[in-house]
Amino acid sequence: MTALRRGTLTLPTSVWGPSNPLPNIFGTGDIHAASGFEDAATEGPTGEIAEDARASRGQTAPPYLDQDNYSAHEEPREHATIVLENEHLTATFLPGFGGRLWSLVDRDSGRELLHQNDAIRFRNLALRNAWFAGGVEWNIGMIGHSPFTCSPVHTAALSGPNGEVGLRFFEYERIRNVPFRVDAWLPDDSRELFIRGTILNPRSTATPMYWWSNMAVRQHAETRVLAPAREAWRYGHERVLSTVPVPNVDGVDITWPARTQQTVDYFFDTTGERMPWVTAVDGTGFGLVQASTAKLKGRKLFVWGQDPGGRHWQEWVSGADSYCEIQAGLARTQLEYLTMPANTEWSWVEAYGALQLDVLAAQSDDWATATGAVADDLASRNIEHRLAELGARDQSEELIVELIPAGSGWGALENELRAHSGEDPLPAEFTPFPTDAVGDDERFWLRLLRGEPASPEELDPVEPPRSYQIDPRWVPLLRQRSDWLALLHLGVIAAAAGSYAEAGRLWRASVDSTPNAWALRNLGALADDHGNSAEAVELYRAAHELAPNLLPLTRELLSVLARAGLASEVLKLIDGLDGEERRDGRVLVAEARASLATGDVARCRNILDPGLTLVDLREGDSLLGDLWNDYAAAAGPSAGPLPQTYDFRM
Repeated sequence: MTALRRGTLTLPTSVWGPSNPLPNIFGTGDIHAASGFEDAATEGPTGEIAEDARASRGQTAPPYLDQDNYSAHEEPREHATIVLENEHLTATFLPGFGGRLWSLVDRDSGRELLHQNDAIRFRNLALRNAWFAGGVEWNIGMIGHSPFTCSPVHTAALSGPNGEVGLRFFEYERIRNVPFRVDAWLPDDSRELFIRGTILNPRSTATPMYWWSNMAVRQHAETRVLAPAREAWRYGHERVLSTVPVPNVDGVDITWPARTQQTVDYFFDTTGERMPWVTAVDGTGFGLVQASTAKLKGRKLFVWGQDPGGRHWQEWVSGADSYCEIQAGLARTQLEYLTMPANTEWSWVEAYGALQLDVLAAQSDDWATATGAVADDLASRNIEHRLAELGARDQSEELIVELIPAGSGWGALENELRAHSGEDPLPAEFTPFPTDAVGDDERFWLRLLRGEPASPEELDPVEPPRSYQIDPRWVPLLRQRSDWLALLHLGVIAAAAGSYAEAGRLWRASVDSTPNAWALRNLGALADDHGNSAEAVELYRAAHELAPNLLPLTRELLSVLARAGLASEVLKLIDGLDGEERRDGRVLVAEARASLATGDVARCRNILDPGLTLVDLREGDSLLGDLWNDYAAAAGPSAGPLPQTYDFRM
């Protein structure tokens, strides 16, 4: 019999604090969203992908705030878990981290099918910065790792039409303005865990949409990844999309991850497959297989590679254990969006389970033999029919028997906004966003909806706003007020829409109404983005005078001063910081750079030689390697070669 139970899991976890109160206005930094396709083919599938990918340009993170307040230090922390278990599988989910499937144990063999870290180790790879490796992650809305990957979501226990036990995770995504849900079903005696994803666009306009299910699997020398494809799109460190044959590319069989030298994505072309699938098997032919209904057509292999930088990145995010990722998505690649029509619901079903292939077939040089063995195994288990059966089931017959409201209050607020506008609420039978989840982050907006004045604490310019919105439906409500806070929020909404001149006008009006660091900082960021260095410095100085103890603002001021060539001022500001800020990785980088700029090579050496840890180094960023090379050029032969600790070349 299938059982559902709550539990806890204690793991070393990065120490972290509140989100960064400064909105990341000018981009997420995701390497896929930043791609250029000027040289891409204009015809055929690659040309279509290049055209679809152009919608990703300029994507920004607001209304979400960055989760960048974490350290390299880890402490044991207890995390809530929800477990689905039957005779054959034990599936462990983390509701506090986006409902991530953390563990999937094949009870028949006693083996784990997924890779987990030995710690929840935050690194800067997600839309909101913080991300950690391991398990299966659900990514929605924007290119990159989900806004919810390090945030709690609502959870509910389900009962199917025949009394089956199930589990639902759901939330409201505020960039695309869509509710989504991830349902997990583990039928009695099933050797497969079924995941059904559902996205609802409840609005009268179409929206770009993105979904990828990211599976981390262990990588050994004999690990092989198989998918039903003869071609793939390759996307590597050079950020060029190209078509390559599968499995052999330039004399290397790319389906053996340990043989790949560089960090690279391979997006398998599964066109025409009624049941796309992907698997990673070890040297015995055993491993995880994932299959889905045709809606989830994309399949991907990601490897960090075996060159020094790739190995270092893998160690940086995951410790000593090697892993790769196999993934499944709505689109062909992660460089593009699909257009989701108005008033539309999309749903698909995935199956996750153990696979045992004949070793000779799994390792065969004949691609048809290897992939055919997987197809035959899936057919023998009738998985295509079972996927379709669950996909066709009337979801209204699935009842929520217990609600665990651990998620945000944004879905409840959306229902309030819809009621205010005379619209129907989001369907409560599927996503019952509880009103008691509305907390401090949402309360300003709830008061605004109800025509109530902002609280004195909210109007205190010393305190940063707790949250932001980018939905234009809030504009008429904000325009009913003329205080500095309403003007600040109107500017953020304008900036999110790309109306930067209007955003600047509104932020200046906010400062004129009441001097505040938050509008001044945004004006400084706007000036910096437009290359107006002197103006940016002036505005950031003014903002910092009003909020001198906010480390994220100090970091940004140091960067602006450095770009303006004011290295001496950088060092003067750093010398005045307290001990904790003084040891911050970004501050130390700024100090090392400014030391070189002023000719103080010894000061730079004293920072770099002991080993500088930049815990929030962004994926693909060569900052530390570039810094060392500049230091080595100034120091001469005594510097030595690039230390491995600074080698993040991709």
